[in-house]
Amino acid sequence: MNVSGYDNWKLSSPNYGETVSSCCGSDYSDSEDKELDLEIHEECGEYVCDSCGDCCDIIDEEEYAFDRHESYLEDLADDERHGL
Repeated sequence: MNVSGYDNWKLSSPNYGETVSSCCGSDYSDSEDKELDLEIHEECGEYVCDSCGDCCDIIDEEEYAFDRHESYLEDLADDERHGL
């Protein structure tokens, strides 16, 4: 679509992807926002998962869904290989 005076990127839909925790796919907090012990602060990176409370990395929601799907396919292959 060409409209004079506008670039194509201005006319495209925005990317509404969110970032989630890599462990549970849920929301996360800065580790400093949580009331954690100093020992956990030293172990943790920057983020803590709101769901499980563990230290986590942050990934795109689509990447998390892809990783979960890949894990599911691997589990199916393992079950098939073991005759389950």
